[in-house]
Amino acid sequence: MNNLLPSWHSSALSYLARAQQNGRLHHAQLLSGKKGVGKSLLAAHLADALLCLHPQNLTACGQCKPCNLNLAGNHPDRLSVVPEGKSIGVDEIREITHFLNHSAQQGGNKVALIEHAHLMTHSAANALLKTLEEPNANRYLVVTSDDDSKLPATILSRCNKVAIHSPNQAEAAQWLAAKNVACDFPWFDEFSLQPFIIETWQQEGALDDVTAIYHAANQLTVESAQTVEKILLKHSAMSDVFARFLLNRLKGAMTQGNGLSFTQYQDLVSLVHRFMYEQKNVLGLNQNLSISNLLFALQKQL
Repeated sequence: MNNLLPSWHSSALSYLARAQQNGRLHHAQLLSGKKGVGKSLLAAHLADALLCLHPQNLTACGQCKPCNLNLAGNHPDRLSVVPEGKSIGVDEIREITHFLNHSAQQGGNKVALIEHAHLMTHSAANALLKTLEEPNANRYLVVTSDDDSKLPATILSRCNKVAIHSPNQAEAAQWLAAKNVACDFPWFDEFSLQPFIIETWQQEGALDDVTAIYHAANQLTVESAQTVEKILLKHSAMSDVFARFLLNRLKGAMTQGNGLSFTQYQDLVSLVHRFMYEQKNVLGLNQNLSISNLLFALQKQL
């Protein structure tokens, strides 16, 4: 349990707290926003408060029996679904339906959380729709999504959407400083709107690797390809970060009058997107060749 939410969550929490005080808190809350703004933390905060016996302003007291169960991670009336792979399947959603249809063991609310709901399969979304259409009293569903466009309109229409906005740079820097995370990276501006991603990199010991990838994207040398290859062997998800740095550089080269035409820009962007596709979908990919070919093509134009 963590009641210390970042400052940019305050408006969303205040809105939800007023709805609860007025008896109008919707049974299904969709927390929507960019990856890395802390939606999961706010979802957990809401779950804590909804299960608490003495919440204040939709914030758990931290002392009652349900709060102690939440702190121990074994509250029987709380269920979380987090995708283990690339999607959330129908079996996970049916588990939520089964969970919400049974009586609360503690005699109060029951809360189910679905993280990254945009990863639900079509069948999973249909199964969730049935639960949303027939809500039971004292049952709550808290859903997070990075990309609402991947959710069916039928799901969106049956949830109360709460937009979680990104912080400004000052808010992000202050929050990260409180977490003992430095903000003096050359790439900080690129990810300052997603501070939870930066915190995760610190926890994984990956900040130096991100910086190395940033420099590789700007140098485009043979050594750069070798550096990126080594890092992607440790952190395969860093391929998206590398591509993001490359795309940002291409955009700058076109808009700042560095001799890159719009047609050339489009062609190079296509190469970066092809690289991203290969990283995620090609089995047995020759990593060094894939990276080297991309950097060589970019180097010739930049």
